[in-house]
Amino acid sequence: MRPSPRHRAAAALALLALLAGAPLPARGEDPSGPPSGWRLAFEERFDDLGTSVLAPGRFAFAYPDGWRTNRGNRELEYYVDPRPEHEMAPLAGATPFAVADGVLAIRAWPLSVPERRASQGLPYASGMLTTHGSFAFRYGYAEIRARMPPGRGLWPAFWLLAQKGGWPPEIDVLEVYGDRPTTLDVTVHTGEGGSHRQVQRKVPVPDLSQAFHVYAVTWTAQSIVWSFDGAPVFEMATPADLHQPMFLLVNLAVGGTWTGSPDATTPFPARFEIDRIRVFVPPGEPQETRR
Repeated sequence: MRPSPRHRAAAALALLALLAGAPLPARGEDPSGPPSGWRLAFEERFDDLGTSVLAPGRFAFAYPDGWRTNRGNRELEYYVDPRPEHEMAPLAGATPFAVADGVLAIRAWPLSVPERRASQGLPYASGMLTTHGSFAFRYGYAEIRARMPPGRGLWPAFWLLAQKGGWPPEIDVLEVYGDRPTTLDVTVHTGEGGSHRQVQRKVPVPDLSQAFHVYAVTWTAQSIVWSFDGAPVFEMATPADLHQPMFLLVNLAVGGTWTGSPDATTPFPARFEIDRIRVFVPPGEPQETRR
């Protein structure tokens, strides 16, 4: 797709900012949005907890295999399922999700020693939402408007995994480490060629804990383009194993190999605040939606 003059100007500004090591402008909105003619396939604005997060069949609250943490990364969180009778005491009735004024907060907090009997021994509670089994798409524009939590050991993310299972591939629309809130990580994991390969860019940005920003990826058969507040920040050719339906994940991890453990300066309860999530898809592309 040939970029418009507006897109070329935005890309030029983003490139200059990256080369200079300067933060990108903090506009908080994405003026470009999805390509013209693409249709809205998924939208969640979190107007009410019961009709968004807890709506039957809308989201799942753990990895597709049932895992409540990522032990491969040595993470320290236990993803709580807020539905009645899905947790044992003393975590029964606990929820990491709250909605106020159209904003979802995914919360994380330390667990007491007695509470860890219900958390597989993990020391922190947190939340994950996925659309595995309810919504997946092949190619599209996926967007989140959110504010990151500050603090060492906090690791918010918005990402895509293959609906059919297996890993890689993976597209990370955003990852942020709470003690490095002026760096945005955008990443692809691919098995193209028969072995795992990671392609990542670390993008200098304003302090992401201070305001809401729009993070997006435009994924086509030809390329994957990441943007921050409407400015393209990285582009790569689409790997061979990323021509299949993917589902959405949004979560707040705590601790692990990549971010380190929380310390006395980490503010709890931590809050990863999300205003909206949207996906637009090209005409004629398949999608799987069940409600």
